[in-house]
Amino acid sequence: MTIVAELLHDSLDPPLTGERLRQQMLADFPDFDPDRLTVLPTEKRSENHLVNLMHDERVIAVMGAPISVGTDLTQIAQVSMLWSDDLPVPSDCGGRTIVSILRPNDDTLSRSDETRHIAAIDDATLLSRTMAAAIAASDSIVAVHFGSAGHVVAPATFRELALETSSVSLPSAWVSRNIATAPGGSVSGYTRGMDMLGLMDIEIIESSESPEDTFMRLTDISTYQLQNGPVIGDGDSLGATEDLELFASHAPSVHNPDKTVLRLAFANDEEAPARQKKRWFRRK
Repeated sequence: MTIVAELLHDSLDPPLTGERLRQQMLADFPDFDPDRLTVLPTEKRSENHLVNLMHDERVIAVMGAPISVGTDLTQIAQVSMLWSDDLPVPSDCGGRTIVSILRPNDDTLSRSDETRHIAAIDDATLLSRTMAAAIAASDSIVAVHFGSAGHVVAPATFRELALETSSVSLPSAWVSRNIATAPGGSVSGYTRGMDMLGLMDIEIIESSESPEDTFMRLTDISTYQLQNGPVIGDGDSLGATEDLELFASHAPSVHNPDKTVLRLAFANDEEAPARQKKRWFRRK
């Protein structure tokens, strides 16, 4: 698993040097130790202008590339909650910068234990800081694209989130929370991007709550996982409304059967799963 995202440009961006990026990162984030953030020399600079930095034992790889075939920024922005409706969507993108965090000598992200999500979130934070600095160092960036979350973020919005001292809001850039209402009125919801952080995405195929409450349900449970790790088991209760209880199951995604998600379903006492290990989010 690699933590990766893209910066989209309105043209093929001129090369961003490692030293320029390092200087901006140190200026933006005073908690960086200059001795621990270094520029790795590149003996042969390829046409995509690969830039490598090192933070402790992690490599920050920044690589320019042509825009992906089929990338429709307008379509993605329309469904992205971090793209304001009154912000014009650039009609064309001429290039992209792929930013990734690599751990050459560390297998933490390939493990299945709780250390995986802690390391992934740490890497996502480093990735976000790098991209925030790149936004300040380049005037051609028009969007931040998290392919794992399936959404884009306006550069100014993303930089503001990354510069927040607490970083409480930054996960909203890593994870998208999506609500859909069918013509008959039924509500469904799902997250995308939790898997990049070593956690299960959430799906509610048919919600017994309003779209607003369903969105808050996704927000609460995704936040809980980000803070506590993969602790919600198959069959656990996640709380109750006045009439129904909410249960979690580890099940194939309805969007991608090869992916296991945390599926949430409301049930009454007769329909409740036989196995109930723990109860979370109990409403009094």
